[in-house]
Amino acid sequence: MINIQDTRLSIVVSEFNPIITDSLLDSAIECFINSGGSKNNIDIFKVSGAFEIPGVVSQILKKNKADLIVALGCIIKGQTKHYDYIATETSRALMKMILNYDIPIGFGILTTDDMKQALERSKKNNSNKGREAMEAALGVLRIYNKIKG
Repeated sequence: MINIQDTRLSIVVSEFNPIITDSLLDSAIECFINSGGSKNNIDIFKVSGAFEIPGVVSQILKKNKADLIVALGCIIKGQTKHYDYIATETSRALMKMILNYDIPIGFGILTTDDMKQALERSKKNNSNKGREAMEAALGVLRIYNKIKG
């Protein structure tokens, strides 16, 4: 069975929109520790934007550096199609890795219409999407371990 205390966690977080991503990161870490994880087993990788997240996740997977990965970021819709491309390709790349590796990847990348929505989803409460991404990833890790036997 799974021992959360020994679980190696990697968090890949975008530095773009730091007022949002810092809150997502803090809540994800708090959730991991409150679930029995050790602060000593957390590696945090900061990237410039959401588009860079899949590349770093790929390297973590290839180097077998984690038992659990959580991706955190914030993409806010603007006046161009840039938002659509970044949101679609980032989620598509992470989904491919989820299907090709036996390591859960929590998806905590916000895609919002405006800053108000992003702030709402990153509040320091139970609806924080960083916390929710961590909870989901931990749940999948438990399922993976149950399937393995």
